[in-house]
Amino acid sequence: MKEKLFNEGVRLALEIGLNLKVELEGVDLPLESSFVGFINEFIIITPPAPYGQIRHKLFDGAEMLIRYFYNGTIFAFQTKLFAHVEKPINLLFIEYPKLIQKSELRSEKRATCYVETTFVSGEKENKGAILDITRTGCQCRIRRRDNKFLIPFKVNDLVLLKAKFPGVKTPMEIHGVVKNIRSSNIETNFGMMFHENTTEVTQKVITWYISTIENFASSHEVQIKLP
Repeated sequence: MKEKLFNEGVRLALEIGLNLKVELEGVDLPLESSFVGFINEFIIITPPAPYGQIRHKLFDGAEMLIRYFYNGTIFAFQTKLFAHVEKPINLLFIEYPKLIQKSELRSEKRATCYVETTFVSGEKENKGAILDITRTGCQCRIRRRDNKFLIPFKVNDLVLLKAKFPGVKTPMEIHGVVKNIRSSNIETNFGMMFHENTTEVTQKVITWYISTIENFASSHEVQIKLP
């Protein structure tokens, strides 16, 4: 994972409704917010949840650390609360960061594969496959011909994967978050980032599977000897 730092003047990659992870000074709880928009030199976000427990910490000048995932990249920056308004709608105005940290997950090597997988969202299920995988996420596909309907996934949806890895007796359950989607009437392709609470056993199976693919590929390289 490559990390870069950018000075102010670089425009943040943000979409309305994008999920934000928030760390607030003096608060140990995991907090989540959503991006609303820009105005002048300020970023507008929703109050972090659980709002009732941290409302007293939302004073002007309160320091925050914001993290979010967008298009295969994790962005992080420090900022301060400029203003908190509750009417006509509850919103926070935070200062535009002077320094932005960018960590590219796509630099991580992907292992091409085909792992039969059941995707579960709420009470709905689709059968499909993982087409490539890293230690932090995967690319998936579900086809209309294999299912009575296609689940209408949205970015940031939580999905349970039941993946049938070769050599593993029972399907491995992996929780992930949808990060990008390409849909048609025939199939849906989507990228997922594995949830941070993925069990150690599951992480070991994924790591083992990737190394198995890499070892197989390297051992079957064709070498041509020139005369």
